[in-house]
Amino acid sequence: MIDYPYAADFIAAPFREPPYQHQIEEFERHVGKEARALLWTMRTGKTKMTIDTACQLFVNGGDMGKIDGVLVFAPNGVHANWLERELPKHCWPGVECETIVWRSRVAGAKGGNRLSKAAAEAWAFDQEMWWDKLKTIRRSKKLFWMSVNTESMTRDDVRRAVQRFLKWRWCLVVYDESDDFGSPGSIRTKMARALSRRALYKRDLTGTLLTGSPLAAWSQFELLKEGALGYTKFSDFDSRYAEYELERTRSGRQYPKLKCFRNQEELREKIAAYSSVVTRDDVKGMPALVPTVLPIELSEEQRAVYDEVHKSYMVRIGDEEVSLGERMQRLTKLQQICSGFVIDEQKQTHIIPGRNPRLEALSREVYLCPGKVIIWCQYQKDIDLVEAQLLQDGHKVVGYHGRVPDDVKPLNLTAFRKEKGVKAIIGHIQSGGRGLDMSVAHKIINYSHTFKARLRAQAEERATKIGGHNIEVQDFEAPGPDKYIRSKILERIDIAEAIAGTGLRDFLKSIEL
Repeated sequence: MIDYPYAADFIAAPFREPPYQHQIEEFERHVGKEARALLWTMRTGKTKMTIDTACQLFVNGGDMGKIDGVLVFAPNGVHANWLERELPKHCWPGVECETIVWRSRVAGAKGGNRLSKAAAEAWAFDQEMWWDKLKTIRRSKKLFWMSVNTESMTRDDVRRAVQRFLKWRWCLVVYDESDDFGSPGSIRTKMARALSRRALYKRDLTGTLLTGSPLAAWSQFELLKEGALGYTKFSDFDSRYAEYELERTRSGRQYPKLKCFRNQEELREKIAAYSSVVTRDDVKGMPALVPTVLPIELSEEQRAVYDEVHKSYMVRIGDEEVSLGERMQRLTKLQQICSGFVIDEQKQTHIIPGRNPRLEALSREVYLCPGKVIIWCQYQKDIDLVEAQLLQDGHKVVGYHGRVPDDVKPLNLTAFRKEKGVKAIIGHIQSGGRGLDMSVAHKIINYSHTFKARLRAQAEERATKIGGHNIEVQDFEAPGPDKYIRSKILERIDIAEAIAGTGLRDFLKSIEL
């Protein structure tokens, strides 16, 4: 029998909701650790585990060290979800909390721009109230939570707010979707590393640690501890785990091209020292993702434009000759053609005449699905065409993408979850693919595809929840670009699985006492 150091604390913990087995194991073994990475598949309870940890550290200071503040960095929209939806659901009885959510349009220095006089006065009042509430952190006796969207954290006004928070609270800092900090040279990552040094406890949360590249591990684990993976400089880490070869451009300039990753088993062992891995296979009651591929044929008109673009920069669409630009990304244009349109070098969108087999397939699949549907699109024009088609078919739909105002997005999400008449939510995975609960859906359709494997992997989990129903994940696949993009995504996922997924999980099990 394993003697867990905090078993007594677990027995006494007044959980709001009963934990699952993997949450029990993490709590008993590691709740008091200063630095942890929860590399858990999406929808397996990372947020609950973190809230339980914060409550434990706040209530039972003692030998484990006390906190009285939690600072959460998460993608836009997800950061508000932490405090407005998840905290009330999981916070322990008896733990009193104060919360403050960063919203640029309210607290930001430029939130009042381009407003009428009356609206500007109302905004100025709301902004003053926000900053006045932040000032109360110095005297509050409650567990104070602040959440900031990752995209805004480098703003000067955000920095000022975060500095004040860290000055007056003993903090647990949480990096939700820590893969956002995988680029070591970015301003955002450098800022995150700097503020981590001022926090007592740190947590990385992600289900897609290395889907972009194994090299993304270095800066994420630097958030937990300086030199966590054995190297304080990224250049040294890069030299150890990646091999390059010199290539020449057409102009003769040399540059290093990644040849392969190496020493992956060693990297996995170093990651293991700080990590807990939970895959969907480890969680009893986790629904299956059932992948299907729907072949999409091109219309005669689409095929003619496709063939022309494949060999030329000038194409004829209907009666119009269109220039796509000398430096176009030809694969992107070919992908657009498979969706029934193309965008020229002046950013003008041209609809290809004739039928659109992709839209026809979507109309049929949504009609045949007995429940609600999530539809992920790559381009704004895809979103517009899909929305128009489904409205024409008589369905009520809502959107979750960059053109939907931030205050409307949660309303649309609630409508999708709760209104029976809403058939589908149409989104872009950059906006809606992470951290959101869309588990009422029965089906996910990847209408058009992205090269961002980590975002796609997260987007596929939006409809799942423990104890829920199996979810069909359907890829629309036209010949050419779709098949190529999907193959590249799978390659990246395989590498990530070997180091930070099932490979790391199996390693941790092999060294368990």
